[in-house]
Amino acid sequence: MARGRRIASSTLCIAWILASAGLSSAFLSRNLRSIATMSAVADDGASRPPAKAAAQTWDGNPPSVHRYESPFFPAGDNDAIASALVMLNTPIAPSGASDGKLAGVLGALWDASSYRVCADGGANRLYDATAAIAVEGREGGEEYVPDVITGDLDSVRDDVREYYDARGVAIVRVEDQNHHDLDQKSLIAVEKWMAKACSDGRASRAFIYGAFGGRFDQEMGCVNAICVWGKKEAFARATLALYNEETCAFALKESPATNEICLRFPGDRLENEDQNYQVGEGPTCGLIPILGRCEKVITTGLKWNLDGDVPLEFGGLVSSSNRALDGVVTVKTSSPMLFTAEIIVKHR
Repeated sequence: MARGRRIASSTLCIAWILASAGLSSAFLSRNLRSIATMSAVADDGASRPPAKAAAQTWDGNPPSVHRYESPFFPAGDNDAIASALVMLNTPIAPSGASDGKLAGVLGALWDASSYRVCADGGANRLYDATAAIAVEGREGGEEYVPDVITGDLDSVRDDVREYYDARGVAIVRVEDQNHHDLDQKSLIAVEKWMAKACSDGRASRAFIYGAFGGRFDQEMGCVNAICVWGKKEAFARATLALYNEETCAFALKESPATNEICLRFPGDRLENEDQNYQVGEGPTCGLIPILGRCEKVITTGLKWNLDGDVPLEFGGLVSSSNRALDGVVTVKTSSPMLFTAEIIVKHR
């Protein structure tokens, strides 16, 4: 199984553990077939019976649209969206670039952003990554200077602090040992920036890089942060999304909103693109009921669409390892949940 499917696969394992621990045999009997059908995609692409066509309307309240726009389209395609990047204190994979540029997912997120924040030791990671790709005869990392470094600053090395301080980076110390670095430090800076950047009412988004691949409790802390902060007024029209080099995840809005997810499939070639690599989401994806039971979920654009007949919940059905067939996927859900997708980097 590809590493980019780790989130969906991990949650599926949790669902099975919960089911084995506490659910009745009658409940399991009713749901095991659905779990097997919805949560696994054979690597050989073996065909399976399609679900009933998804309904196109949602009963009740007037609809609204909440959009996830892939940050991996070429620069200029998403200029209307105010975008911020938060870099956490997790390792940055070597880019292999020889032109002094960050490549891969982080490089694409940096280019798509106009405001960048390092969470404490994330400053060390950025400094080391950009120094490692320096072009001979040129000091590396000069163009990769964040706007803010924030946190309790106990992890920031002296040489890194001096380097960024000399380049005018705002270094903000926040004494708070009761919260995740992302939760009460970096997102505060993003919230203040978005309040100004989006004063004209335009949409916004925050990319959080380094959220996966380390300790599971820290990953869950990042998931909790986007769920909590997504309720705040400053983020009412924003998308908060978690990334590493292999996967992404973001929260979906509950009804009456329709979630419109615009993906850039790996390998899609566009005329105005000049990079020597391409980054894209999918096609493997998942719907994770991280906040509890979702009574009704309706989708379009997936290989195995949901039609609202079967609830999603841990201990029951979790739609992991589904597949996006269209560049636009829609999801209507009675409760907030996570959408996850694998990320693939292709070099030309």
